Amino acid sequence: MDKLNSKKLLATFIEFISYHIFPFIFIFTHDLHNYSLHGFLIIMVAMVALYKEFILKLNPNKYFHILYSAIYLLLAILSLRSLNIFVIILIFSQLAFLYLMRYLPANNQNFTSLVENFIVPSFMSISIAFTYMHFISVTFVVPLLLVNLATVLINYFEGTKFDYIELIAISGLSLILFLMNYISFWTALIIVIFVVSMSLLKLFKNFNQSNLVYRVIGNLVLII
Repeated sequence: MDKLNSKKLLATFIEFISYHIFPFIFIFTHDLHNYSLHGFLIIMVAMVALYKEFILKLNPNKYFHILYSAIYLLLAILSLRSLNIFVIILIFSQLAFLYLMRYLPANNQNFTSLVENFIVPSFMSISIAFTYMHFISVTFVVPLLLVNLATVLINYFEGTKFDYIELIAISGLSLILFLMNYISFWTALIIVIFVVSMSLLKLFKNFNQSNLVYRVIGNLVLII
């Protein structure tokens, strides 16, 4: 049990870090590092990561959700002067989405995966980026959403015809976004190489990892 909890806590820490990878890459590569770390934001983001990777798996009840929300509300009140109200609401919205996952039936697995592996990570990173940069640009949001979407497709890739169609679709989407000047040629190419290589490794080399691992890799390759 202790070993299992240790793994969950490690996953929580990596989840927390994963939200920050691309925002901080973007900040440093665009010379926007005129900021100081925001303590309340760190705690709020940590609360989401902790709930997603650790607490949710313990099947918390509604009373715990009320208590957890009350703690978040207290932090929100204390941070009102220093943290944007829309960021506070956006982060809590992700927490609320995760609360919802606790009560969804098992046949909603696709929706659960979309929320946990795409919506929550994407909007957490957007919240972090907006707090430290004080703005959000298309050149930040589009690569982030694209790579997070790619990781979801990798998780579901099993080598069927439909799976290959999805690979072609995301490759085509990357090309279209490049032609529309939303992402650079290298970003488009890197994302295509990432999703194709990870999918083929999963199929032929049994490299089957959690979405968290794919997200970390995907966000890191955006450094290139």
